Amino acid sequence: MITYWLLLIGLTLGGYFICRLKQGRLIYCIAAGIALFTVSAVRAHVGYDYNLYGTVFMNNMTRSMEDIIAEERMEKGFAIPMKLLSDVTSDYQVMFVIIAFIITLAVMLYIYFYSEKPYLSVFFFLTFGLFFNSMDFMRQMIAASVILYALQFVKKKQFIRFLALVLFASVFHISALIMIPFYFILRFKMDWLTLGIYSGITVIYFIFSWDILGFVTKYVYKGYDPTKSAEVINGTNPIYALFFALFFMLAFLLRRELTEKDSFNNILLNCMFFMVFFEICGIRHAIVSRFAVLFFIPPVVILMPRVFDVLMKKCSLAFGGDKTRTNILKTVSVVVVMGLCSFIYTYMITNNYNGISPYRTIFEEEVDRNGGAD
Repeated sequence: MITYWLLLIGLTLGGYFICRLKQGRLIYCIAAGIALFTVSAVRAHVGYDYNLYGTVFMNNMTRSMEDIIAEERMEKGFAIPMKLLSDVTSDYQVMFVIIAFIITLAVMLYIYFYSEKPYLSVFFFLTFGLFFNSMDFMRQMIAASVILYALQFVKKKQFIRFLALVLFASVFHISALIMIPFYFILRFKMDWLTLGIYSGITVIYFIFSWDILGFVTKYVYKGYDPTKSAEVINGTNPIYALFFALFFMLAFLLRRELTEKDSFNNILLNCMFFMVFFEICGIRHAIVSRFAVLFFIPPVVILMPRVFDVLMKKCSLAFGGDKTRTNILKTVSVVVVMGLCSFIYTYMITNNYNGISPYRTIFEEEVDRNGGAD
């Protein structure tokens, strides 16, 4: 737990001061990237899928490339490079190092180029659980890291380029194909009517969820038995969906100021809704919540800092020229936002969100294998 908290405190407070320096954005993004990469790369048995991926890697050493290509469950964009890597080294930790590097590089470059306040982007990236997701849903997070850059083509109305990136993302995780119709959906104006329609769709899902799950487990998450798999039968903890929904509503209520600042924020707001939508759907069937991963990163690292900025400006205007009351309101707002995020971050850690607790490193594993340090 201390590792995760040192990461959050260090990157938030350190970023606040570093980003004020000349070239501070670049320095901070490099430093934050190194910190996030290191924590992810040297982990051992952290994330529910860690041991699964390690086992697959070791099995690949004795399998032929023909067997890898013939296998249906794992996408070829991930399976083939993993097979090639297993032919070079027997240390599966190298695979986790490479995955950590790819995801961290993609996210931090995106933050550097598009975020006005990188330290807030990293703060929300951590507290919304995205970093934890990257240590568990690894293939899907690689796909999501590609989708990040496809959203710019929604804004520019360049469908072919958007489609090309989505198809590329799908070679790492087939679920990325769900993004194709969202090229059009994400451009809908987010207002009360749209929200009402989307809410109605959510109700329909809960009525026909088992029929929908039959399609999902047949074509997307193959290998999951809809009648036996715990991830299909059981749902996720509703507190996560409630937390995400709370911040979506804050962003929704500030949508006019956000879209006046940048029309792209409407696309991000739509992304944030579908992030919440799939998390809510996951309350019924946990596996459906994984679709949220594809929508998560842009609204969390770009929209949330902008929501925070607009909130501070609204606080500045609330009491006219009364600086004392304005400062009190700003302080309360910061404490509430940061407090809620810190609470859910702590809740995730203490409740072993996606298998990320306790945090262990490969160095601790080495000490254990040797019977302890002298």
